[in-house]
Amino acid sequence: MASNSSEFRQLLQRYQQGECSPEEVRCIEAWYRQLGNEQPFDLTSHEKEALAATVWQRIAGNTTGGNERSPKSTGWASWPTSVRAAAVAAGVLAAGAIGIQLAHSPLPQEVVQQPATVVPAPATWLVYSAPATAPERRVALPDGSFVTLAPGATLRYQRANATGRRIAYLKGEAFFDVFHDEQHPFSVLTDQVVSTVLGTSFRVRAVAGQPDVQVQVRTGAVRVRPRVALAGAAPAAGIVVRPNQQAVYSPTRRQLWRELVAEPVLLAPQSFVFNDRPVAEVLQTLSAAYGVAISYDAEALRNCTLNLSLGNEPLFDKLNLVCEALGARYETADGRIVFHGQPCAAE
Repeated sequence: MASNSSEFRQLLQRYQQGECSPEEVRCIEAWYRQLGNEQPFDLTSHEKEALAATVWQRIAGNTTGGNERSPKSTGWASWPTSVRAAAVAAGVLAAGAIGIQLAHSPLPQEVVQQPATVVPAPATWLVYSAPATAPERRVALPDGSFVTLAPGATLRYQRANATGRRIAYLKGEAFFDVFHDEQHPFSVLTDQVVSTVLGTSFRVRAVAGQPDVQVQVRTGAVRVRPRVALAGAAPAAGIVVRPNQQAVYSPTRRQLWRELVAEPVLLAPQSFVFNDRPVAEVLQTLSAAYGVAISYDAEALRNCTLNLSLGNEPLFDKLNLVCEALGARYETADGRIVFHGQPCAAE
């Protein structure tokens, strides 16, 4: 192991450049095992930033794309040397100090096995941030996508990726308008979840101090999965979220679920004036306008009609008016609406 700060920095620099020999990687592992038992070497903020970018590239470069898989064994010893070294360095940097003991930190599930001799070339990362005291910031990414950062948010974007994937790492909240590119999926990583899209617009909330992570979809579709395996589920478990839906992940409960957003937006303007129209037609119109699935008992509502003129009310207010007119009710479940109406007598 490096015996002084200068040698230690040189070793980290070689690691960043992909020039570590197997023996040097073993030195990094030996250094890891000795954490807490020796005086750590302090790094400048610039050095931490540069090393963090390289480490995240090596981890994110193995995140899910079209084919998801996970190691056969989740034990520390089963991971390849280079991946273990990258995970160690990433965990240390996330803690903010080289000397913190991280022996029980979980490995990201999206890291897959690769031969120890394969060391990816370092990538260049672009870093964008919005000051906490300033308004939101809109930035253009090199691929043609746009991101609106909420105050206090930070985004890392990988300028070059040998795998062809577009990778962004977010802390805080941001709205993404992703350029459509079927051959190069776009993934947003937070500490807890991975959101993968082809071309869409969506919002990710991963704010420090808030218990849950939210991914809200405006257009298109987003596949969201946790970065750790859910209880009783495979590591690749995830859900697809569509317009006016959101995925919510609770790290404390390790649960991921889908629900409607609080205020669904109008996606396809429609006429909401109904003159003696079947209730089924009313519900179908609302479903098409907001892109939200509405299920109902077609046989029970077969003879039900409505005379109703709706305007610019939010979706749930419109549904409340429909329910009031019919003596019906509705509930939400798994990102959809379930309408419960009483049968109507035939005229």
